[in-house]
Amino acid sequence: MIGLLKKDLYVADKSGRLLLVLALVFSMVPSLGAFGSTYAMMMAFMLPLNSIAYDERCKWDRYAAMLPYRADQIVWSKYLLSFIFTLLAEGIVLLGGAVQCFLKDSLDLAETVQTGLLLAVAMVFITSLGLPAIYRFGSEKGRLVMILIMGAGLGAALGIGNILEEIPGQPELPFPVLLLLGAVLAAAATCLSFRLSVYFYKKRQNGVYS
Repeated sequence: MIGLLKKDLYVADKSGRLLLVLALVFSMVPSLGAFGSTYAMMMAFMLPLNSIAYDERCKWDRYAAMLPYRADQIVWSKYLLSFIFTLLAEGIVLLGGAVQCFLKDSLDLAETVQTGLLLAVAMVFITSLGLPAIYRFGSEKGRLVMILIMGAGLGAALGIGNILEEIPGQPELPFPVLLLLGAVLAAAATCLSFRLSVYFYKKRQNGVYS
């Protein structure tokens, strides 16, 4: 598992450094608002997708079949890579928020922390949607399928939110409760997503998906 992570980190090294620097710069610019935080989190998701695309392009999975790695270990390494970059992106968001608070006294650091945590949970959900689509349809078609699923999910979430706002007397959940609920749902989504990804990966290795 450590060897798989090292391989992916080496692949993401050059482009990852540039994206990390850009994310840090964007997070430190007050005029960009939440763009820096969103960019950092999207970077955390795109790097694992690029790693899968590189593996597909160089036929690495054929070589991996001769190595002492199980399919679930190979797939889980991509999830771990996404989680590592998400934690790194969260650190960039917090660092950028601290710098903005130092430069601009009116900025609320607690709100920045809450936004960063919610974005991190959202990125876990996006990873849960994206990786099975990539393993099922390949890196090119999978990105399109992922965008369609994300768009449909976002539209459904906004629609449900608008309906709930119209219901009178709805209590507002405290942030810790909301974060805990989101984390539990994200963990459940990750478990289901991982099982689907392993299933699709095995099928693709056996030549079922062209």
